[in-house]
Amino acid sequence: MGMGADVTPAIALKRLLLERGLESVRPRVWLSRKKLALQGFQYLAVEMLVEEYSILESTGLSSVVWEESYRGRRLRILSGKGGEEYDSEVRREASGVIEWRDLEALLPDPPFPLITIDLGLWRLHSEDEIAKLRIQIAMSLAVVRSFLWDRHLAVTSVPAEAKDALEELMGRNKALLTSARPNELLWSVGAEDVVILRPDAPEELRPPDVMRAQAFLIGGIVDLTPRRGLSRILDRMVPWGKPRRITLRGSVIGVPDRLNRVAEIILRARLQYGGDVERAIVDSMSKRDVMRRLFVEIMRASEARAGRRVVDASLYEELRTWLPITWEDFLEAARKARVEVVGA
Repeated sequence: MGMGADVTPAIALKRLLLERGLESVRPRVWLSRKKLALQGFQYLAVEMLVEEYSILESTGLSSVVWEESYRGRRLRILSGKGGEEYDSEVRREASGVIEWRDLEALLPDPPFPLITIDLGLWRLHSEDEIAKLRIQIAMSLAVVRSFLWDRHLAVTSVPAEAKDALEELMGRNKALLTSARPNELLWSVGAEDVVILRPDAPEELRPPDVMRAQAFLIGGIVDLTPRRGLSRILDRMVPWGKPRRITLRGSVIGVPDRLNRVAEIILRARLQYGGDVERAIVDSMSKRDVMRRLFVEIMRASEARAGRRVVDASLYEELRTWLPITWEDFLEAARKARVEVVGA
């Protein structure tokens, strides 16, 4: 049984290191130095869990790629050549002072929050749509690993012909790919508080929903050819679920709808921003998402004046308080909307 809700692999690994009296660790297996420098103990812990590595006491010299203060102690990850001392190593060993099973034992069980993607509509997709769907699922795994780890991702209703293709793209992993329907899976893990995410849901996703839910259910749909209403199938399949739509200032326009981006919004809101959905949305928006929303906001605020549509330049100052835009972005969106900016 784990430490409690929302304990991340990084936190669990740091606690174990301190318990064993260790402060610095160097991988003796191949790990991306770039990812170590960007994600630190989160990346290291996930790799231990997936690849089943252990940590053994060992000394030597290397260079620091990650350093942080945790509970009053300085914890470091080292890699490559250098002159800094380390006191432990990650190795492909069955046993050690810290084993991957020790790490897993401290993580939430059941693995809540559980990001669940349902592929019940897989066969309705074209080949191009399936290709995009596969990529988005693989990218969803990468997103989950940035915050939690593989057990927090489940893909349900997986057709026999899809499993091998998904596994090939996802690589070695411990996510759950199952032919079971989402209601069967969610019931089996005891997920009573389930949020069903769909853009046409009657209610907006609120911070309490984000922070309380045990599972988030997403329909595996890629709408190259829009099919309105299909996501409502999940409502009937999981009748105890709460349908919610993700909105930014009351609108779904510009809100990322790719599976991996939806997963990112949920996990970022829950684990970084205390349920603040809008802040997580803004962090997850692509440039295209931002420009799409900016275009619509300019159109809404514009007015007819002497046979032309105009918008006051002060709108830019208002929008930049919640959209990551520049003045040049504002002018470009206005030009595309055929709206003249006045009062600059």
